[in-house]
Amino acid sequence: MKWKLLLVTLLAFLVLPTTVGAVDFSISDVKIKAQLETDGTVRVTEQHTYNFDSEFNGIIREIQPKRGASIEEFKASEKGKELRIEKRNSEYRVHRKGDSEVIVFDLQYTIRNGMEKYADGAQFYWPFFDRRNETDYGNMTITIVPPSIES
Repeated sequence: MKWKLLLVTLLAFLVLPTTVGAVDFSISDVKIKAQLETDGTVRVTEQHTYNFDSEFNGIIREIQPKRGASIEEFKASEKGKELRIEKRNSEYRVHRKGDSEVIVFDLQYTIRNGMEKYADGAQFYWPFFDRRNETDYGNMTITIVPPSIES
């Protein structure tokens, strides 16, 4: 009886899938541009270059807004073609299926109340990435453009 149970268990491990394959990828380049506006709004464009080495279904971009701020108008595209987005809490899931290719994802969004304004100035500090992001990044450039001053 024990041999039959052992044989059935071994067959189950051989026949049934026991693990889910992880997507193998790297992010070779990230460019972020944050355009500050005088009303405290920040318009952000991001460009992420992903190198996929296996089958994939898209990417997840987590953006955790600071207290008092919000993320609005999140859009994603590839070569000008808009991609489907699914929002789950602070995660934006950009859907795009493929297999072993290099893709440049263009992301756009607005941060409402992203700047702290004072009588004599303003400041902008924002955690574009934090310890929740487990992926290593190759080259990363973050450009902050101050608001234009009207005469």
